[in-house]
Amino acid sequence: MFNLSKRFIVSLMGQSYFIECPKCDYSSSEITMGVGFLFGNIDDLLHGLKGEDKKTVQFLHSRKTIHHHYSRGYSLYQCPECHSLENKCHLDLYNSEGELLFSTKSYCDPCQKNRDYMPEDLEKETIPNLCCPKCHHHQLSLSLGALWD
Repeated sequence: MFNLSKRFIVSLMGQSYFIECPKCDYSSSEITMGVGFLFGNIDDLLHGLKGEDKKTVQFLHSRKTIHHHYSRGYSLYQCPECHSLENKCHLDLYNSEGELLFSTKSYCDPCQKNRDYMPEDLEKETIPNLCCPKCHHHQLSLSLGALWD
């Protein structure tokens, strides 16, 4: 019963993690993942966006070209080459014909590559295939932070 309740609650809220590498001294800042009540409309989603992403979404929103949106909420991305991490808000925007107008990307400047989305496994409370950004070790430990909304 508790697991069902926990999965239900986590699906309505976001969760934060701290990532540590047992092989080196890497320790992340707080990683925020998931959605909360602030992800229901574009005006609220704008608070989670930064830089060019925010400017582009504000422009599309002001032109009233957005028909619907999809967001995984805060997501973790990792570069396939250098393994750097970025924690940012994910958002896809579509017009009335269902065409994609905008999609959040995480770009690694040093490697000139898009980072890969790293989904969490809520049941196992892990992020599979995650590598240490410092030593590239594959067995990282996650400690749970807080549930948030």
